[in-house]
Amino acid sequence: MDMAPVLTQMGILVFIMAVGFITAKLGVTGPEFTRSGSKVVLNVLLVFTILDSVASADMELSIADVGWDVGVFFIMVFICSALGWLTAKLIRGPVDRRGISAFAVAFTNTVFVGFPIIESVYGAEGILIATLSNVPFNLLVYTMGVVMINGSARGMSVRSAISPPLVATVIAVAWFLTGWELPGFVVKCFDIIGGGTVPMSMLVVGASLGSISIKEALSDWRVYAVSFVRLIVTPVIAWLVLRLFVNDEMLLGVSVILAACPTAMIATALAIRGGRDEAYASQCVFASTVLSAATMPLLIWLLL
Repeated sequence: MDMAPVLTQMGILVFIMAVGFITAKLGVTGPEFTRSGSKVVLNVLLVFTILDSVASADMELSIADVGWDVGVFFIMVFICSALGWLTAKLIRGPVDRRGISAFAVAFTNTVFVGFPIIESVYGAEGILIATLSNVPFNLLVYTMGVVMINGSARGMSVRSAISPPLVATVIAVAWFLTGWELPGFVVKCFDIIGGGTVPMSMLVVGASLGSISIKEALSDWRVYAVSFVRLIVTPVIAWLVLRLFVNDEMLLGVSVILAACPTAMIATALAIRGGRDEAYASQCVFASTVLSAATMPLLIWLLL
């Protein structure tokens, strides 16, 4: 695989993230920007990115293909989750951190980091496949993920899983299966608005990291252990398992890239809601996000 586009994309993402980090440190942005910005990305920009992937993709996809792809993504998340439980058990730590360790390995930052990389590698077709991962991610993060962090089913809600990206995914796939073409100006609107997903998402990531003490984030060895499993072990295991029965190179590549992403930013929000150690959750997000700038290109080069 030609690594130039991947390295270029990672460089762009890191640069934009650095801008977000610096603006947070300078006080230009704050917690209110992170909260509102993440909502804009998830509820507006990502929706148009998903719709644009359907309008721009040049590929055939049947109902059976959709079901198969979603099934593969479910398997990928279950692999990550099993490794998460094992990691939490091995590194132990305070009770209110064990569930966060498991969650940090199980659920990845697919939207803010994975999708931009996939678009640079596979184009609109890759994004179309990647959007199907919203189905298992949204269904499991608010059910199994909440159980991981809380240690019980308290706060679990299937209703929370019904998010705009999930609804957009269902609509987009249904529209794609009809084969109908949208007017050119509508496709252009999708493209322009969806184009804001990458810069806005990385600014939000950078601003979020800017609110964390770097010294504290780098002082706990468990954070490094979690990041190592999340960024190295998990994608390798996912690749070894999925390649046994996934013959579609794009589907395998998209799955591995999503499995190689850093910890999902929602870990901090769920930790706060569950009354757990949100500082530790933020540290896992911070360390894995920074380290992923080096690990993701390496794994894509080695595995794909």
